Amino acid sequence: MKTRQKAAIVLAGDYGYIRQIESVLKSLCYHNREMKVYIFNQDIPSEWFRAIRKQMERIGSELVDIKLLDSRLDKSWTAGFAHINYMAFARYFIPEYVMEDRVLYLDSDVIVTGEICHLFDVDLGDNYLAAVAALHGMTSLFNSGVLLIDNKRWKAEGLVEQLIERTKRDWQEVPEGDQSILNSVFSGRWLALDHSYNFPIGYDYGAYIRGELGVFEIPLDPLPLVLHYISPDKPWNTFSSGRLRQIWWDYAMLEWEEIVARVGGGVKPTEPPTRLHLLTLTNTDNLEHIEKLVVALPDCCFHIGAYTAMSGTLARLAQYENVRLYPKIMRVTIEDLMAKADVYLDINHGDKFEDILEEVTDKKIEMLTFDTTVGVGVGAKIFPTTQPQKLVEFLETYKKEEK
Repeated sequence: MKTRQKAAIVLAGDYGYIRQIESVLKSLCYHNREMKVYIFNQDIPSEWFRAIRKQMERIGSELVDIKLLDSRLDKSWTAGFAHINYMAFARYFIPEYVMEDRVLYLDSDVIVTGEICHLFDVDLGDNYLAAVAALHGMTSLFNSGVLLIDNKRWKAEGLVEQLIERTKRDWQEVPEGDQSILNSVFSGRWLALDHSYNFPIGYDYGAYIRGELGVFEIPLDPLPLVLHYISPDKPWNTFSSGRLRQIWWDYAMLEWEEIVARVGGGVKPTEPPTRLHLLTLTNTDNLEHIEKLVVALPDCCFHIGAYTAMSGTLARLAQYENVRLYPKIMRVTIEDLMAKADVYLDINHGDKFEDILEEVTDKKIEMLTFDTTVGVGVGAKIFPTTQPQKLVEFLETYKKEEK
């Protein structure tokens, strides 16, 4: 029997929507295992990811922090509704950040009420995606809140750039932002899914005031597999009019221990020990081979400080479990980091902080650098930038007592 790879699921949102994102995650994990969930965001703290990741690993799932700081994601884009911001367009970038051939995208105002990973077995045929017709099928368009995407095809045909260009051209003219653009690009090229996979429970009040009372005759027992709380009438508001408000709160208030117990996950995780603490202070975002080093040395913690705010180049490193960033660093923080540092990585291009390098030398902290970043007169072990693996190998065998 062929073993299916972990189901690739994508959510997108900002820190202001963190509770809603976690509620989706809880509902997914309560009913599904073996998932790889990517969260496209710009500002969700790495501490949140580390905490939730530990819980998801207990049920055989992964959590990936995608810091989408791409300048092509225009913050001026809107979706035509006050409760939807430019992060709704983040789904465009899935082919550039997700490796899997098939992806399930979910809006962050949904709740999953059952096993949903079987969707990955749906035959898409010649279609670019599968979705559910919007507003209970009362329109010929699909709702973009649940999308089963042929990611391999999107990559091959350059859909990211097509969607961006169409949005630049049309976003101010269309009524529903990204949903209108997606429908325009994929008109006639999408597969209709059963309404249970994206049930617009949030349309209740809209249906009521429009006299579309047939909506209330659609059975809700058993519950649809995906409840979508569309419209501003959200269940987390102080008051709301739509049905199934309590369902959202039931999942939002779940404890992770309840989820793990139900699914049959492993024991409560313990923090793995950090073998080495590596420190770098920089005044640029150009750190030689930094991402290669971070990936190659998962048992080392990289502490990267700057006296100024950090650009997106450095900020996106926060997605890694073993990176800690310190923008606008204070002297007291530098002293704390110096006290715990096993190795100083002098790998920043540009001007050097000579006082810091002298302090590192005085404290007898091991200093490593590349031949393209070495500071003048600094006593450091120098490695060829053409062979970053040499530095990796040195750190892999480095013992703290060598200091």
